[in-house]
Amino acid sequence: MTRHPLDQVERQPHTCIWEITRRCNLHCLHCGNTCGEPSARELTREKAREVARDLVRLGCREVDVTGGEPLLHPHWDGLCRDFAALGLRTALITNGTLLDDERLERALDAGVAAFGISLDGLQATHDGIRVRPGQVPSPWRQTVAAIERSLARVETIVITAISRRNLAELPALRDHLANMGVKRWQVQLVVPLGRALEAAEPLVIAPSDLELLTAFLVDARASGKTPTIDVTDTIGYFTERETRLRGSPERPALWIGCQAGIRAVAITYDGRVRGCSMLPPEFDAGDVHDESFATIWNDVERFAYSTHFDAANLAGPCSHCRVGPLCRAGCTTMAYWTTGSIYTNPFCLHRVRGGCA
Repeated sequence: MTRHPLDQVERQPHTCIWEITRRCNLHCLHCGNTCGEPSARELTREKAREVARDLVRLGCREVDVTGGEPLLHPHWDGLCRDFAALGLRTALITNGTLLDDERLERALDAGVAAFGISLDGLQATHDGIRVRPGQVPSPWRQTVAAIERSLARVETIVITAISRRNLAELPALRDHLANMGVKRWQVQLVVPLGRALEAAEPLVIAPSDLELLTAFLVDARASGKTPTIDVTDTIGYFTERETRLRGSPERPALWIGCQAGIRAVAITYDGRVRGCSMLPPEFDAGDVHDESFATIWNDVERFAYSTHFDAANLAGPCSHCRVGPLCRAGCTTMAYWTTGSIYTNPFCLHRVRGGCA
């Protein structure tokens, strides 16, 4: 049997998603961590340095600092400085409402190489999703100002979580970003966890919406106009559009399975280690309060859902899909939160079209 491509690569945590706090100033409808108040188990700066040193020794190249809202952590810039000093490319993922001139200057001085700023639609849509308690300024206005401020100084990626509320608005949002001068736009699906499960109306798009969404993304990417679009793991897979969705005519790309626990890792706001930040506690590999990150990462059995993925366990339509053993049921997080299993996933365009029958 041919070995899967992910079984042939050197296992290293190249990218780390690091939630430094659970504290947040917004009440977003799709928040997976139901953020608000900080956790008493958030890491000290010294413990974070220790973990970061392990990450570097194990081959990590980039850390994406997030939360909660990371700018509410009392030592956010010190942590970024520590990461950058160790040689990690440090990106800061923020809702943008607190990114004023003073914090931007502090971030750049700390070595932050890029910002990811969340914008989930035009003003009414965004403010209806990223809710701020009380009668205070529009989060959208503050976030747009932060994007404009950041664009002038450092690489800035706008991040949009696609939901039923903003799906039809994506073309207008793309035009707005282009007019702002945004160069990169990252899109991902809202996953049904956390507050998204508590919403009064469904937030997660229907699998049938993938046809229209994918057509828009492929056409927008093919136009050659900015912003360029980065399509994340929740969207795809294995139709004639796949290589244009993830790559380009010059450099075709193909989905080859989830890399959580193989080339990517996450550290939660309370010190737990997972392959992906959105996986549930059942997938925790360990806690850096109790043992070193290196000990956790080097125990490959703790990430067996990725490192020992068994295609024989594929279920439902994925079990008789011709590309199932390569695809591995798409995004592990989306598969789990929609079905309770990592071995079947309704959010697959190939499956929506009946290609797995």
